[in-house]
Amino acid sequence: MHRIHQAILAGRLPNCRQLAEELEVTPKTVLRDITFMRDHFRVPLEYDERAHGYRYVGEVGDFPAFEVGEGELAALFLARHALTSIRGTEVADKLRGVFARLTGSLSERVELEWEDLDVAFSRKAPEVRGHDVQRFGRLADAVVKARWVSFHYRKLGADQSEARKVQPLHLGEVDGGWYLIAHDPLRGALRTFSLVRMSRVRVLSETFERPSDFDGAAYLRKSFGVWSGEGVEQVRVRLSGYAARMAQERRWHPTQEVEVIDEKGEEVEVRFEVGSLPEVVRWVLSFGSKAKVIEPLELKERVAEEVRLMR
Repeated sequence: MHRIHQAILAGRLPNCRQLAEELEVTPKTVLRDITFMRDHFRVPLEYDERAHGYRYVGEVGDFPAFEVGEGELAALFLARHALTSIRGTEVADKLRGVFARLTGSLSERVELEWEDLDVAFSRKAPEVRGHDVQRFGRLADAVVKARWVSFHYRKLGADQSEARKVQPLHLGEVDGGWYLIAHDPLRGALRTFSLVRMSRVRVLSETFERPSDFDGAAYLRKSFGVWSGEGVEQVRVRLSGYAARMAQERRWHPTQEVEVIDEKGEEVEVRFEVGSLPEVVRWVLSFGSKAKVIEPLELKERVAEEVRLMR
């Protein structure tokens, strides 16, 4: 709408077809935006039958814009940086166009350059390789269109990859890595696949019916990191020293609760519920002697076994 306003304000008397070609949208979209401008923003806009184009018939100043506050600016900045993890894909190209249109109308209202924010704010993220980006693009398309995919997958610790054919349901980013959650009919269950360990990815023409009760974000919330199990484990870990202070500053899991044990905050108990323990084992070990597992017993035994093997 901002670019439509600029074209009309310049006295070009543009029509819907001309504007659609310039903006790379349909004439119907342009007409809808013009109607919105006239009815919602109350701009004095009319169609000139003789000139076959739109013009303003009254005083028009700056085009009315949506108010953007500090929170919205921060959100826009984060959204722009989020595109770096999927750059080079068709999805990223489409989102970049949307982002440009959203921010285009801010240039006249916000006295702040994006480069200034780049100096003040950054986000550390792992580099994404070109073939990983292409793989993401193909899988994203398969998820949206509910099409089967086939690929070869190498499990952690496996020497060779194996062929898989699954129904892709969700793509999620966890700790800088992208993962596909899919239904594996051969195993009769949901499985999580790391994109970097997938090869020979093919999107098939065969489609499937997406389960209406599946929530990819909720599925990932069950896990401590990526891997989700069938059940739910109640985890309690006692942290001390720097680990206790860190626990009061960070949130590692949506169900996390932190109970301060001593007055100085030098000892806390962290509690949460997870569906799988392997990643919790690595998390506990990262704190060394500053962590003590209270429950479950299986977690305590796994940590003890890892410590034994490290000696």
